[in-house]
Amino acid sequence: MTNLNKKDKYLGCILGGAIGDALGAPIEFLNYESIISKYGASGVQDYVEHPDVKGEFTDDTQMLLFTAEGLLRARHRAALKGFGGAQTHITHQSYLRWLHTQGEGVDESSKTLGFMEGWLVQRKELYKRRDPGATCIHALKSKIMGSLEVPINDSKGCGTVMRVAPVGLIFNHNRKTAFEEGVKISAITHGHPSGYLSGGLLASIIADLSQGLDLKTSISNALRILKKRKGHEEVYDKVSQARALHKQYKNKNIDQDVISTIGEGWVAEEALAIALLCALHYPNDFKSAVLTAINHGGDSDSTGAITGNIVGLMVGQEQIPQDWQDKLMHKDIVEEIGIDLSIGCKSNYSYDDEEWHGKYPGY
Repeated sequence: MTNLNKKDKYLGCILGGAIGDALGAPIEFLNYESIISKYGASGVQDYVEHPDVKGEFTDDTQMLLFTAEGLLRARHRAALKGFGGAQTHITHQSYLRWLHTQGEGVDESSKTLGFMEGWLVQRKELYKRRDPGATCIHALKSKIMGSLEVPINDSKGCGTVMRVAPVGLIFNHNRKTAFEEGVKISAITHGHPSGYLSGGLLASIIADLSQGLDLKTSISNALRILKKRKGHEEVYDKVSQARALHKQYKNKNIDQDVISTIGEGWVAEEALAIALLCALHYPNDFKSAVLTAINHGGDSDSTGAITGNIVGLMVGQEQIPQDWQDKLMHKDIVEEIGIDLSIGCKSNYSYDDEEWHGKYPGY
C-alpha cells in the first residue's frame, strides 16, 4: 500500500465512522415506526439533527478519537524507548481525558504525567456531552482500570466495539496482535466476554482490511482467533447469523425487518453483527451500507459508526459522499486523527520529533 493510498483508507475508516455516527445520532432512541413517521418511508437519508443540514458525531466518535490518541502516544513512547507494551495503560489515561471533557471530575490520584498535555484534550469542541454511555462513565470514574484478569463489571454494551477501529489500524501488521490489543482496551470499561471479544474481533477485521484483504476473508480469519477464546459463543453466533443473512438475501436489499432478527445493537455482539451484515451487503457502496445500518429501531449511531469504519476503510475517503464530509461538524479533528494514524509516529529511538511530541507525548 502506498502512503497516499494508506492515508485515503485510514481517513475513510475514521471519517466514515464519524459520518455514520452523526447520521444515526438523531434517531438513536426512536423505534422504527417513529423514524418512518418523522422522516418518511425511506427513513433518514441525510443529516437531520441541525437546521443547516449538518451532522454532529456523538460519544462513539469522541471515544474513538481518544482511543487513537492513546495508541499514538504509546507508539511514540515505544519509538523513543525501543520497546512497547504500555498501550493499555496509556489508552486508559486517554479515556480519562475524554471523561474530563464530559464534565466529570477525574481523581488526581488517577492522573499520570502529562495528563492535560497533547492537542486533542485542548479541542473545546469535544467538551460536549453527546449521550455518553453510562457504563463507560461509571467504569472510568471508578479509579480502577478494568482488565481480563480483574473485570470491572459484567457489561457487554457496544461501548467496546464502537471505539476500537484505531486498534486495528495501529496493529495492522498482525491480526492476532490486533485482536488481543482490542480485547485489552475494550476490557478497560467492559468486563463481559461478549463485550471485549467483540472489540477484539473488529480490531482483527480492521487490521486485515487495512492490509488489502477482502471482508469475507477478514471475518473468517477473525472468527478462527475468536473460537479459541473462552466465552466466545455469543459473538460467534451473532456474526455467523449476519453472514447467513447476507447469503439468504444476496440478491435483495436488507431492511429493518432483517436487521431486527439480529437485535437492536445495544450490546456489542449485536452492534458488530448488524454492521458486518450491512458491510457485507454493500461493500462498495458507503451510502447504502450506512443508511441501512442506521434506519432501524435500535442503537442507530453505534451501528452506523461501526459500519462507517468498516466500509470507509474498504472504499477510502474519496468514495465517501463529499456532501456528507463537508457538512460533518468538527471534521478537521477527525481528519487530523485519521492522517496521524496513517503516519503512526514521526520519532524514532535517536530522534524525538518536537511537533509530534507536542501532539502525542510518550506517556
